[in-house]
Amino acid sequence: MKRIFYTIAILLSSWTVTNAQTAVRETKDNLADFSLIGGDLLVYTIKENNGQFLYIEKRGDQASYHKEVSLNGGAVNALIGSNAAGDELYVYQKVDRKQERIAIYRWDGTSFQKTGEKPFPKFRNHSYNMGAHLSPDQNTLIITAGLRKTKGYDDLYLSKWEKGKWSKPVNFDKPVNTRESEFAPFVVNDSLFFTQKSGDNGYVFSVPMSASMPNGAPTKVRSLINKENAFNAGYKRIGEKQLWITRTPDGVHTAYILEPAPIIVPPVVEPTPEVVAAPTPQPEAPVAKEMAVNYGLNEVFMTSADAASLDAFLALQPTGATIWVKGYSDSIGPDKAKKSVARKRAEFLKKYIERYHADRSFKVETSSDVLGTAGRDSRRVEIHKHD
Repeated sequence: MKRIFYTIAILLSSWTVTNAQTAVRETKDNLADFSLIGGDLLVYTIKENNGQFLYIEKRGDQASYHKEVSLNGGAVNALIGSNAAGDELYVYQKVDRKQERIAIYRWDGTSFQKTGEKPFPKFRNHSYNMGAHLSPDQNTLIITAGLRKTKGYDDLYLSKWEKGKWSKPVNFDKPVNTRESEFAPFVVNDSLFFTQKSGDNGYVFSVPMSASMPNGAPTKVRSLINKENAFNAGYKRIGEKQLWITRTPDGVHTAYILEPAPIIVPPVVEPTPEVVAAPTPQPEAPVAKEMAVNYGLNEVFMTSADAASLDAFLALQPTGATIWVKGYSDSIGPDKAKKSVARKRAEFLKKYIERYHADRSFKVETSSDVLGTAGRDSRRVEIHKHD
């Protein structure tokens, strides 16, 4: 059986007053990990029948999604870390049974350039799963595996880079390691985040770190990340962004990013310096009853800016109003794909309303259609308040 490098290291960032959650990819492919490099480049780890490979996609341009040849130097490839600046990737590569390495790549804004290598520690793993997190300074490696004195299935171990080689892995022991599987480690701001398997589900936990070792009892991360009755990944932090993956019982993997929503500041109106006659009262402008959100080719998720515009539109509507949501696709592509994209655009926008405006009790009805014209204006969702 081919040993697959198993890691889903994901993001945490501090909470702000208003956050926007975006599903950047929804797929039935075996999505094992993803990260954000250089501010707008998404890097995914996908398990396939013949190995594990890295794909990239420019954020907001789903048509750019493709397997990145320069990063896939082995039969099994996995993201295991990045530098503090966020423009360098650390990639585990298993070339064959005897050759494993850590490859270092720098992103220059247009392509990845390999800048170095480090060996990967040699050990006898008693589990088919394996994962790791390499610290930004490349001197601390947290490993997921089944080694000596394992507490259960997969445990977390620590290895340090000392005198040109990796030290013997040390088991984190209880209460971090249990009879369940612990995997997907990620360290940020003296905290360790990891995922623990629970039956068919998985949940993210955190624990303080001191001198590279856990210090205290793990606690479950907040419910926004840990969706119940699902398999949830751990954290990574990239600035103020949080990334994680949730796999639901229907086999769909969804990659999420949570980030501060754009703040809309109203213009400052200067007071009139002189007394003037009161203007003739004018009738109030009617409240907008419709709006539209446009999409790029094959895109089905809103941008943060579009989400903020939708929030402002819904704030003007009466509680309990009926909202019609109709998704459109343009004329480019196969019929089945066009119909699917149009339907998903409407469905995902409906889910957004129901999740983030649940207290308004809106009644949301959806429909979809394929237009005979091409272009961004034909790739849209129309939102109407029904009288």
